[in-house]
Amino acid sequence: MKPACTLLLRGLLAGSMLWLGACAVRAQADDAQPMPESSITLERSTCFGNCPAYRVTVTAAGQVSFTGQAHVQTMQATGQVTPTQLAAIHDALARADFDAMQASYVSRNDGCGMIMTDQPGIRITVENPGGSRSVDFYLGCTGPAAEAVRPRIEQLANSIDQQLGTRRWIGTPKPPGAVEHVER
Repeated sequence: MKPACTLLLRGLLAGSMLWLGACAVRAQADDAQPMPESSITLERSTCFGNCPAYRVTVTAAGQVSFTGQAHVQTMQATGQVTPTQLAAIHDALARADFDAMQASYVSRNDGCGMIMTDQPGIRITVENPGGSRSVDFYLGCTGPAAEAVRPRIEQLANSIDQQLGTRRWIGTPKPPGAVEHVER
């Protein structure tokens, strides 16, 4: 064969291989699961008393960061969770129908018929490449809209806490008025 024909044949063969490889990669990408959330954050706010206040975030890679604000034994911590624990959080988000919740349940404009003061709040934020979605729920909010969501948001927050193991950083809250004893 002439050198020009050999080069042309090799070029066609290489181009065909690249094209077939691109098709195979594209088919695998189409079959893959949707991209998981980049991070999920749970924030709990203080109350009139000793409610633990903190912020805990988990990334899609399973990295956990905890920042204590009040009534916790640890102020800064990090950890790691397994893919199974991440999957459990994603399942809890789906069971709670997180995407169907309104963004806020904190005022009369949000459907709170009556608002009790001095209660803690829960904020859950899901961030992904498509954007961010938060639900802010004040536990003092009452009324039909809040009562329909309350069990779901509380269960979701508890599931996130459980899967991320936040109890190890929160510790055991002391009863109101309890005096801490210090060894001398």
